[in-house]
Amino acid sequence: MSQKQHVDFHRKIQLRKNLLRGKKQGVIYVPFIGDGDIATELYQSYKIHGADIDSQRTSTASKRLDGNIIKADCDKWPFPGIEDVFDVADFDAYSEPYKSFRSFWENANKANEMVLFFTDGHKQGLMRTGHWHKPDGTKEFIEKTNDRRKIFNFYFPKHILPWFEEHVKPYKVIKKLFYLRGMMLYWGAVIKK
Repeated sequence: MSQKQHVDFHRKIQLRKNLLRGKKQGVIYVPFIGDGDIATELYQSYKIHGADIDSQRTSTASKRLDGNIIKADCDKWPFPGIEDVFDVADFDAYSEPYKSFRSFWENANKANEMVLFFTDGHKQGLMRTGHWHKPDGTKEFIEKTNDRRKIFNFYFPKHILPWFEEHVKPYKVIKKLFYLRGMMLYWGAVIKK
């Protein structure tokens, strides 16, 4: 491996296991697949469509996993023409999962019940520079530290989750889990139409 891909890998796996309960197979989209660590641990029984911009990592993932794994920009939908219906999508991006998610949501065929996972590092930029990249793709500069803290402290429940619930309509969130590690947010949701 060229560099460390995960911190607290066991916590990422546990979050996913908790939301995948009872779901052992189906079709999964894994953008930012990297070396395929999470997919190897959890998604071997799924039909995998994975992508990453790093060709060395997609080569490693392809050796470890059966599936359709390609080199591609994951911010755009890399699988036009695929007719599979997706049951799970795992947006384990270090910083920006939502651009990829929005593209997936617009283009992919989706099951009536789905499980989605996200790794979000936007709180770092918000606190360090005041630049807030919102999940809808818009950007805002928050000048005052107290205003940054108001967003930072309620980031998931007041800013990410309400946007997500609106974005996935007519689906409804039936279960959600999240945890924080420093300024990183790790979360997932089961949604149902």
